[in-house]
Amino acid sequence: MAEPIATVVIPNYNGMRFLPRLIDSLNSQSESRFKVTIVDDGSSDESVEYLRQTHGRIHLIVNERNLGFTGSCNAGMRAARSPFVVLLNNDTHVDSDWMAQGLQAFDSADVASVASLVVMADPPHLIDTAGDVYSVAGGAVKRNHLMPRETAGGLSRDCFSASGASAFFRRDCVERVGLLDEAFESYYEDVDLGFRLAHAGYRCRFAPRSICYHHLSSSYSPTGWRYHFNSARNAEIVWQADLPQTLQHRHRHARRLFLMLQGANKLRQGCFRAWYAGRRAAKSSSSWIAAKRLQSNADDPARIALIESRLTKNWWGLHVFSRFTKNALVGGTTE
Repeated sequence: MAEPIATVVIPNYNGMRFLPRLIDSLNSQSESRFKVTIVDDGSSDESVEYLRQTHGRIHLIVNERNLGFTGSCNAGMRAARSPFVVLLNNDTHVDSDWMAQGLQAFDSADVASVASLVVMADPPHLIDTAGDVYSVAGGAVKRNHLMPRETAGGLSRDCFSASGASAFFRRDCVERVGLLDEAFESYYEDVDLGFRLAHAGYRCRFAPRSICYHHLSSSYSPTGWRYHFNSARNAEIVWQADLPQTLQHRHRHARRLFLMLQGANKLRQGCFRAWYAGRRAAKSSSSWIAAKRLQSNADDPARIALIESRLTKNWWGLHVFSRFTKNALVGGTTE
């Protein structure tokens, strides 16, 4: 077998019902020069026994304690030695050209990450995400979420960050800026990494023919406390720590109005308490924010201009107007 050029890292927690189809889809790739690492995070189902007995060629890491989504991803990335590393959710399966098309999108040295086209696993395969975008009001949005998959063809090939559901990275670039921040646990950790890569001058590309099918929110309920708490807390951490303070000040009015609208929507949804608790938790995270801000070194004018050029300025259209047809305001990204 040729030396692997990529390592697929799959964090797994009680994902037995998805693993057979996922592994079959990986075994059917047109580009076969990759290895698979599955990081089990204390599953209580048959996942570990199944992998050991049926798929001995897969590199299996069993965490001694539950590390959560980001911790499991990092364990797999630390073990990787290939030039590229790919994060893939366990509740997915992929098209036969998924790997080939993802790697092909690294078409220049400044491309550090690539976002797949992630669609819903069930027909009609509406888009889950075509890469993440981030607005000047401080919201991360799944591009073209719940729109027909055919609309992906007209999108820009550049996006802000790659969703952790299916994300390709140059390993040396990620090692340079640091792996996923494990303090996030889940939600916005991919946007945070996208910011750090952008601060380092790297770009994220979108590969519309690298197709991943996703069973959305199988790990966390979109109506649950942890979803709204983590999303609110982590979104605020990203705004304060990753966005240059000059840009925070410049777009502070948009931020305030956005949060007022978002809070009103959470109240309507019946999840205001979890959202508000998350925002309060962010306010008590000053040391974490300060450490992240120091690492980003975001006061350089050229870097500020670069970051602002990658933000979506029409925050109202992105977060509010375009969501009327979906009867919701956007609150965060979902893995």
